[in-house]
Amino acid sequence: MSDAQRLGLIGYFTLAMQQRLAKDASLCPTVDQEIALGGMSARAWENYQKVAQVSQNLGVDLPEEMKQYMGLTVQLEERLRPTDWYERLVKSYVTIGAMSDFNRSLTAGLSSPAQAELSEVSWDCGQEAWAAPVITQACATQVTVPARLSLWGRRVLGDVRSTFRQAIVGYPELTAEDGEDIPEAIKEHHRARMERTGLKA
Repeated sequence: MSDAQRLGLIGYFTLAMQQRLAKDASLCPTVDQEIALGGMSARAWENYQKVAQVSQNLGVDLPEEMKQYMGLTVQLEERLRPTDWYERLVKSYVTIGAMSDFNRSLTAGLSSPAQAELSEVSWDCGQEAWAAPVITQACATQVTVPARLSLWGRRVLGDVRSTFRQAIVGYPELTAEDGEDIPEAIKEHHRARMERTGLKA
């Protein structure tokens, strides 16, 4: 897989994370949360600009490389519609976490100059650290929440995995050892994130 192809995927998922954070900021229930998520969305846009700059330095037309993936996350949005704020938060927690892991795995395969410039990027922009205690508190105060959000989180990951599988068709080096799924490390990190909030993966 070439640097251009990797950067196309990284750019696409970085932009998808920025859009998800911006949407959450517009729908959250408190001003403090809106400010926090708005800041994360801005940092995600800075991440995209960083990817664009690295691409330009390598002579890569980033928008052109991203074109083939257009619509993947639109399908993800349409298949899973949250019914309340906590479902929206868990959806972003799972989705952004997995996309961040995927971007890190893609970055590790870049050539040295590009890898060095992107290896320290905080792809999730602090969303995981911010969202985890909010989800944990919700689980602690409402007895029906943990089971409901655990089931929801599993549904979200299933759709995220489907999205990744569509994105990496033709790139066997990006799949798990069985050649049919996302790398095991991404699934392991998802389980750890869920356990951190008291949810079951």
